[in-house]
Amino acid sequence: MIIGLTGPMASGKTTVLDALKKWGFKHITLSDMIREEAQKLGIKEERENLMNIGQSLRSKHGPGVLAFRSLEKIKSAGGDKWVVDGIRNPAEIEELRKESDVIIIANTAPEDMIINRICSRKRSDDTCDETSIRRKLRREMGEGEPPEGQQVGKCIEMADYVFENTMPMEEVEAEFKKLYNQITNV
Repeated sequence: MIIGLTGPMASGKTTVLDALKKWGFKHITLSDMIREEAQKLGIKEERENLMNIGQSLRSKHGPGVLAFRSLEKIKSAGGDKWVVDGIRNPAEIEELRKESDVIIIANTAPEDMIINRICSRKRSDDTCDETSIRRKLRREMGEGEPPEGQQVGKCIEMADYVFENTMPMEEVEAEFKKLYNQITNV
């Protein structure tokens, strides 16, 4: 089984990913493919730079290139339980769905909650300027982006399941487990 995770930044995808890893899933993130490219190019790994590199890769090699590269790594590593995190373009979902037993889960949260999470997590590349955060969220959702750019809004629409991640962090695993059990019919 391959579970693909999509959703906006700071919506709680990492907390969901951590739960899946506890349950025996290996993981790969599409951002890793972009970070590898940034390292090759000698470009600083900041969110804006990574977004631009991702768009450039999709433009040069097709919009599903990051998912294609991740599937190559999955096949090389082996195993039957994987999570592909960081899906930001519909073509990545289409590429993943070429494999059997793929489930796409959108992890979402209200924008104001996302802003609060970004401000409280204090990552070095995060700003707490609300206008700037909202601009980044809109870009990530697809506003002003070309088809090969970030299109998280469309990815959420394509998801098989939506997990509204609005609970306190310590409750996420138990709530997500309910959805996971529904998906796997356990």
